[in-house]
Parts: sequence; structure tokens; C-alpha cells
Amino acid sequence: MTISRATPALLLVLVFLGGAWLAPAAEGSAPHLRLLSSSPQADTVVGTAPAEIRLVFSEPPQMRGTTVRLVNASEELVATSSAAADPEDARQVFIRPESTLPAGSYTVMWRVIAQDGHTQRGDFDFSVGSTDRE
Repeated sequence: MTISRATPALLLVLVFLGGAWLAPAAEGSAPHLRLLSSSPQADTVVGTAPAEIRLVFSEPPQMRGTTVRLVNASEELVATSSAAADPEDARQVFIRPESTLPAGSYTVMWRVIAQDGHTQRGDFDFSVGSTDRE
């Protein structure tokens, strides 16, 4: 009789503990790395062509999997340096155009791998000197 009364209570405890064990795993499975800001900022018009495009992430990405591409309004790849981490803040990644960007619209496309192995990607637009697409 004691065993039969303890069984429902034991099952309830196991279900409760099992749920507690699963909750942190589910929370930890989502990628935490995200783009916090950029320079130039997304969807802005800058008067002067930027010497670099800088992305600030919530945590340092793995540089071996990081790519940042710059595309002009004609969807042509713009020549830039390879993506590099800022030596003073590894959360910041930047590229530098090989020549001054002419007026027009640009898209920055990025792909990073978080320290936990999750891949994140995104893109944003900015314009130099005007808002018209070329």
C-alpha cells in the first residue's frame, strides 16, 4: 500500500524535475549572436562615402566562418578587404572598400558563425549621397 501511494507522488516529482531539466536546454538551443548595430546604419543616407563598414554583434563571431559582402545597386560585388575583427573588440567586424564608393545604394550581406556553432546571416541597405537606386 505504501508503494502505491508513493508512486503518483514520485511520478509528479519526476515530471516536474524532467520539465525543469528540459527548460534550460530549450533556452540554450537558440542562437544568441545577433547584429546590434552597424556603421553606416541600416536604411540611412550618408553624405560621405564610408572608409569602412563596421558591424557590431552581441558576441564575438568565429572569424573563420565570417563573411561580409558589399553589393551595389546593379547587384555587382564591390571590391573590399576581407572581413576582420577589431583587435580591441572582437564583437566588431569590419570591411574596407578598395576604392571610394560613388553615390548610390548599397547592400551589406553578412554571415557569421557564433562560438556555439550556430550560423547567422542578414543584410541591410544604405545609400551614399542620395536615396535613388542606380
